[in-house]
Amino acid sequence: MSFDFNKMFPLLPLRDAVVFPSTTRRILVGRDMSLRALEYAENHDNEIILVAQKDVSLEELQNPMLDLYSVGVAARVSTVTPFPNGCVKVVLEGEQIVDLRSIMMQDGFLHVSVSARKEQIKAPEKAKVFDEVLAKFRDYATKRNIAEGMVDAFFGMENQLNAYYGMIPFLQVSLAEKQTFLELASIDEMSVRLLALMEVTEDNDNVMVRVQQNVRQKMAQQQKEWFISEQIRQLQDELDGENGGASEVDQLLKKIKAKKFSAAIQEKLEEEIARMRLMQPTSPEYAVSRNYVDWFLAMPYGEYTDTVLNMKKVKAELDSKHFGLDKVKERIMEYVAVLKLTGTERRSPILCLVGPPGVGKTTLVESIAKAMQRNFVRITLGGVRDEAEIRGHRRTYIGAMPGRFIHALRRAKCMNPIILLDEIDKMASDFRGDPASAMLEVLDPEQNHDFTDHFMEVGLDLSRVLFIATANNEGEIPEALRDRLEIVRLPGYYPHEKLQIASKYLLPRICERTGVKLEEQVEFSDDMINAVMRGWTREAGVRELERILENAVRHRAKEIVMGKKFKPEITEKQLQEYLGAPRFLDSQLPSPGRPGVVTGLAWTSVGGEILPIECMLLSGKGQLIMTGKLGDVMKESAQIAVSLVRERLHRFGIDPAIVKKTDIHIHVPEGAVPKDGPSAGIALTLCLLSAFTRTPIAPDIAFTGEVSLTGACLAIGGLNEKALAALQAGVKTLRLPAQNQKDVDELPVPAKKGLKIYTHKHIDEIIKILFAGAKKTAVETAKTAVETTKTVAKSAAKTTKTAAKSAKTAAKK
Repeated sequence: MSFDFNKMFPLLPLRDAVVFPSTTRRILVGRDMSLRALEYAENHDNEIILVAQKDVSLEELQNPMLDLYSVGVAARVSTVTPFPNGCVKVVLEGEQIVDLRSIMMQDGFLHVSVSARKEQIKAPEKAKVFDEVLAKFRDYATKRNIAEGMVDAFFGMENQLNAYYGMIPFLQVSLAEKQTFLELASIDEMSVRLLALMEVTEDNDNVMVRVQQNVRQKMAQQQKEWFISEQIRQLQDELDGENGGASEVDQLLKKIKAKKFSAAIQEKLEEEIARMRLMQPTSPEYAVSRNYVDWFLAMPYGEYTDTVLNMKKVKAELDSKHFGLDKVKERIMEYVAVLKLTGTERRSPILCLVGPPGVGKTTLVESIAKAMQRNFVRITLGGVRDEAEIRGHRRTYIGAMPGRFIHALRRAKCMNPIILLDEIDKMASDFRGDPASAMLEVLDPEQNHDFTDHFMEVGLDLSRVLFIATANNEGEIPEALRDRLEIVRLPGYYPHEKLQIASKYLLPRICERTGVKLEEQVEFSDDMINAVMRGWTREAGVRELERILENAVRHRAKEIVMGKKFKPEITEKQLQEYLGAPRFLDSQLPSPGRPGVVTGLAWTSVGGEILPIECMLLSGKGQLIMTGKLGDVMKESAQIAVSLVRERLHRFGIDPAIVKKTDIHIHVPEGAVPKDGPSAGIALTLCLLSAFTRTPIAPDIAFTGEVSLTGACLAIGGLNEKALAALQAGVKTLRLPAQNQKDVDELPVPAKKGLKIYTHKHIDEIIKILFAGAKKTAVETAKTAVETTKTVAKSAAKTTKTAAKSAKTAAKK
């Protein structure tokens, strides 16, 4: 029976369903407007229009034309079965696809006018891949237990389009996708879409099958492991052993009670054991708890080593491994003596050895540990940025571990080792925390008796640990951390000390490593060692010196193996063959007899250096030019020197106003090396005065010291290194501030013997000594100038009188 599309039809909105032509669909209806529409259809030829809702959650349609799809199906109501709850189950038979034209609400339900959709897929049309679609659907139906008869019915259909419409409801696709099938215009396009949908579903099914297989295999493996482990446990229980058949948890509890734990730790571990009893041994939480308990059992609680505090033995050990460093050794001996008298490490100061690389900071601490017979552990702090490295991770994190100090105690196997905190100045902070702040609790004697590690979660006693730190730069240690440390400075080795170290320690060790016999096959004289230090090394320690010497010894080892003839003594020519041309040149004093050139002294991290200062005066506008890559402090010293010289020029018969007409150029070689500090103030002042008075200063006189605006000479640092550098460069006299007299008394013996050292309180004391001749010359020059002026004046007066007489005579005539 065909539909008369010139009239209005009742509309039944469908939620989560699409009815196709030539298909039958059972639908449960409960909305009031839908029930009224069904009732109207039953009374008017059972004709009804079925359209899917776009949003299935809408209970009421505010704007039906927008809330419904524009394409639906004209259907007939086959049977209606009421239910006690007021709903009805209706069987609908789809017949024809229609387009919605208008919708109106009347009598409590929707009325719709439709037009028959133009037949886009005609019944005779055949899909090219129909057999392939049917085969794919058979596989699909088999995996989902769809009735075999239903699949066979599709195979027997003459109209392939009806077969497709019958398949679509069985596919797991969205409502929008089903609506798309209803609106398709090509049977081939419908075939392609059906194949694609079933292939995607098949791929998903294969993934799920693999996942389920993997899960089953894993479960089977876990069951197997549990079964085997349970058998092993049961067998162990049957054995007559020390544990008497106790379970693993009972064994752990027995070990905990045997340890000398504090009451707080004992309570914490017993709580953890109680939790473990409630867990399956195969669960991840059980492994975490077991690891936690194992860490406590591995810690050496209550285990302390006996400390040997024999002062002679400590001194002998320090002297055997380190040459020089007398002050440092003396401080260590005092430290050990206090430990011996007090008998405890509590509240003892924490030493921090500060010095340049290669001076023996780490080996000093190792020697202390060996002399005291204490277990030694080294913690390298260089580059540590994460606070968890110090305090550990909380157990809530996967792979959580205790901090470095817990690891150190475990390695030390006692609770009172010597722990070396190496490179404490190189810790850094970032978004992961500030490890330097975490170190405060460790190094504070008031707090470290109850140090809390995040992993261990209970306080640990670190008060019996002997901490010794090392650093290269004191200024880079955080202020709060430096306050807890006692700084012991290692200034570096002097050349005569390096000579002894190379002869007594380095060369025997190098020859042992290389297999060359010292003195029989290779021999270094003191002059050759000094030549190596001057030409190939610039350092405060001896690491580079050891590498250079080993390089030379390796060349000798090669000559031995190749059978070359040689003498054991290393010559300067052989040094250059082995090591190449010297990398550094000896410091040389300025040329004598030149005004405006003075020898200053500088301190560097690798020792002292002479610092020639040059000054040139040029006609100009009083500009001060400074070159040589000088720092701000040194530039200020130069400005002070200009003021001091300008104020004193009148003493030498020089008009101070000349400074305003003179450009002053100060240069400090080497130009590429940065220089800064106030200790060149005296040298700069004398350099300027030498230039203005044209008085040369002997280059073998060196100056160091800060000068104030009033001319007072102020103390400087690094005098030991500066004095040795001056001696090595050929300086004979050294002038410095009187405040450094205490440092003069502590100078090395070679510096005291080779230098004449004078101290001064005021710059005028030095000027009086160096520029006495310049003052006499200035006075004589002034007297000569006065006499010349008088003679010139007398001559001018006579000339004037003669001219006047001549003028009168001419007037009379």
